[in-house]
Amino acid sequence: MDFNISRLRRSDEIIGGGAIALFIFVFFFKWYGVSSNVPSIAGLNINISRTGWETFTNSRWIWLLTIIVALAAVLLVATQRKLDLPLNPGAIVAALGALSTVLIFYRIVHHPTASASFGAFHASAGIKIGIWFALVAAAAITYGGYLAMQEAAAPAPAAGEQSGGAFTGLAASAPPAATPDTGAPAQTVAPPIPEPAPAPASPEPGLGGAPTPTAGA
Repeated sequence: MDFNISRLRRSDEIIGGGAIALFIFVFFFKWYGVSSNVPSIAGLNINISRTGWETFTNSRWIWLLTIIVALAAVLLVATQRKLDLPLNPGAIVAALGALSTVLIFYRIVHHPTASASFGAFHASAGIKIGIWFALVAAAAITYGGYLAMQEAAAPAPAAGEQSGGAFTGLAASAPPAATPDTGAPAQTVAPPIPEPAPAPASPEPGLGGAPTPTAGA
């Protein structure tokens, strides 16, 4: 497996970071709990907190699936592997991230709350900071998947396209070959001088030419 982290795009970095963060916030951070100003009563600890994995027995499987798919999409890019899927991996990641975000937001809005006070004793039950961190992580996965969709839909530049031709729409032509400069002045070749035409030959006597007059005739 040729894993190279330099192949990751900005969208892949956001998806991977959001997936790792969501894993940490779901399994190790407290989402719900009971807090009071008294640590214990008769040796019984009343400050009880639960993680997201411990609290939601149904929604946690959606969050776990989102984490696995997001990390798998990043791994495919880093190893330059492609799967024959009906949808783009970025679209799948964005859909699962959006579903996880909605589920977490719903739990924030509709969460059980309670409070009680007895003299100096006060206790309350509600959400913890871990669920807010998980909401941000799920939103980051959604945004990263959206960016991956945009990058996949962008047309790739044609191979061998010149930078100048990209603006003019014309292929760049190769410049003419330069003549090596030897430092000597260029010699001008004179055109050839035509040779003079030969003079016409005079007719000889007695060969059909005009008679030559003789003296005393």
